[in-house]
Amino acid sequence: MPPYALVRSRKRRTLCLQINPSGAMRLLVPAATQQADIEAFLKAKARWIERTLKRLNEAPRVPVFADGLSLRYLDETLQLRLCYRSGTPEVRRDGELLRVAAANEVQARGALEFWYREAARHHALARIIHYAPLVGRAPKRIRIAGQKTRWGSCSPHGTISLNWRLMLVPADLFDYVIAHELCHLIAPHHRTPFWREMGRVMPDYETRRLRLRESGTRLSL
Repeated sequence: MPPYALVRSRKRRTLCLQINPSGAMRLLVPAATQQADIEAFLKAKARWIERTLKRLNEAPRVPVFADGLSLRYLDETLQLRLCYRSGTPEVRRDGELLRVAAANEVQARGALEFWYREAARHHALARIIHYAPLVGRAPKRIRIAGQKTRWGSCSPHGTISLNWRLMLVPADLFDYVIAHELCHLIAPHHRTPFWREMGRVMPDYETRRLRLRESGTRLSL
């Protein structure tokens, strides 16, 4: 078994194994979990761990941030057009071209991320308007964030947080996260009632869920 970081939490009720794009593993467990239960959990996950690490090792390297770079935008592919010049950074879409003007790469990346965040905000609002009536719940607030390990989350106060990098996956997977977090407004857990609600709102959620997991290992900007 590869090495992993063990994190115990009094608030956690289930065991959860995370593998980040670099291959580092983190096991989140309830505070009182016995070592025997941890070992049994890891044994049951052994094949998944092996497949995931193999996929990460075979994944292509992150492309260089340069003029001509292909960028994902939901179901579209845009081509980056970089122009380094002084002045206020600017991002403008021109058909299939995404034109970014900035003083340097740091500013260009920052401007591009801001543009994607705003696009994520508008798209999320439209999809929540679509799915909220199906679920029967609507969030009190929508927050666009840049989480490192989550696509989205739902707070006890009704705030749905979404990762702006959802703009880098197919639109139907963005929809999966929207439906997932809206269903948490009804069932704030991952037990049977939650997945039953997901199945009602999105019958093919299991397929989308697996595809989203795979997409997370390939995202870059």
